Parts: sequence; structure tokens; C-alpha cells
Amino acid sequence: MVLELHPALVHFPIAFILLSFIFQLFTILIPKKVPDNLTLWALIPAAVSTIPTVISGQSMKNKINDLCIEAQKSLEIHEIFANITTWGTLLICIIWIFITLSKKNNRGAQTLLFAFLTILFVSVMITGYYGGLLVHVWEI
Repeated sequence: MVLELHPALVHFPIAFILLSFIFQLFTILIPKKVPDNLTLWALIPAAVSTIPTVISGQSMKNKINDLCIEAQKSLEIHEIFANITTWGTLLICIIWIFITLSKKNNRGAQTLLFAFLTILFVSVMITGYYGGLLVHVWEI
């Protein structure tokens, strides 16, 4: 029996992206009560943790054979949204680091970050849904 890392690793980016989303929501709603750069401190580990998660998922995919058409479709959608989540998180993190270092994280930038984190959050939920189908319905 081979130990698969993907099921364990997948929870780190999910948790950190969710935290980033929630922290940014609080930053928008009650900016004086939230520490500066709190969202960034959750976004950095979110971005870093997506890399081994995608690598382990790809490794797991390479070991799967003979899937029915429906399971293949679920796997394709899962992979598409996992890539959107990974690249989106990395891109948003790099841009937000640049904005923070250049001291341009004003109210408009904060709102824009929240919009992008909302998209990431939705992407994570879709990825998780199709990952759940693969595990619980197709028993992969």
C-alpha cells in the first residue's frame, strides 16, 4: 500500500485560502480592528502550500487507470479548478506582496483583493466538490 500525500496536503491550501478570505472580509468591514497585513500572512502559506498539493495530485492522477467517462470528466474539472486555484493564489500573493511593499494597499486595493479572494474561494469550493466526487462516488 502506497501512502498518498494528496489527501493530507490538500487541506493546507484550503484552510489558508479560507482564512485569507475571512481575514480580508474583516479588513473590509472593520479595518481599524484588524492587524495590518493579516491577510498576507495567511495568503503566503496558502500560495506555498498549493505547490506540493498540485504535485501530489498530479502524481496520484498518474497512478489512476481505467476510469469511466463520468469519473474522467470529474477528474478533468477537478484538475482545471485546482490549476485555477494554484496559479490564482500564487499570482495574487505575488501582486499583494508588491502592493504591500510599495505601500499602495489603500481601500480600493483592499476591495479588489477581496474580490479576487472571493473568486479563489469559489474555485477552492468547486475543486473540493469534484475531489469529493472522485473519492466518495468514484472511490478513487
